[in-house]
Amino acid sequence: MTYFIQNVHAVEELCRELVAAGFSPFVGAQCEALSRLHEALDLTVGVLTVPRDDNAIGIAAGVSLAGGFPAVLLRNTGPGISAEVIASVVAPHEVPMLLIVALDPESAADTDADTAASRAAGNQTMVRLSEQVLTEFGIESVPLDPTAQPARQVDVVRAIVIDQLRPAALLVPADALGRSA
Repeated sequence: MTYFIQNVHAVEELCRELVAAGFSPFVGAQCEALSRLHEALDLTVGVLTVPRDDNAIGIAAGVSLAGGFPAVLLRNTGPGISAEVIASVVAPHEVPMLLIVALDPESAADTDADTAASRAAGNQTMVRLSEQVLTEFGIESVPLDPTAQPARQVDVVRAIVIDQLRPAALLVPADALGRSA
C-alpha cells in the first residue's frame, strides 16, 4: 500500500473515531498540515472555519461551557500564539476540549520574503513553543502515532476530555495525515 493511500485511510479512520468518541463541534483555522482531516470532518459533520486559532479556542470554550465536547484544529503555531486564551480561560478552569495540533516545522510562513531556511527554523521554534505552552499549562498531550490504530489514541484523549472533563491535545506529526494538493 502506498504512503498516500495509507494517509487517506488514516484520515478517514481518525475522522470516524473522533466523531464516534463524541467530539463536536469541530472548529479551526485553515492549516495545510491538517487539511485532509479538516476536509474529511467537514464532509462528515462540518467544521466551523475561523480566521485565527485563538478565535477557535474561544468558540470551543463557549461550546464546552454549554455542555459540548468541541475539538479545535490548530496549526503548529496555534498553542503558542493562543497562549493568552489558554492561560486565562482553558487551563485555570480546565475547560474540556480537544486541541488537535499539527506539529509541522516545515509549513509555510506568512511572508514570502523569508528564506526557506529561516522559515523552517522559525516554524521549528513555534513547534517547541506550542509543546511548551501545552506542558506549562498542564494540558495532557497524546502524540498521534501514524503507524498505530487511531482508535486507541482517540480513546485516550476521549477519556481525558469527556470522562475527566479536562482539556487534552492530540499532537499530529508533520505529514502523518498527508496534505491536500
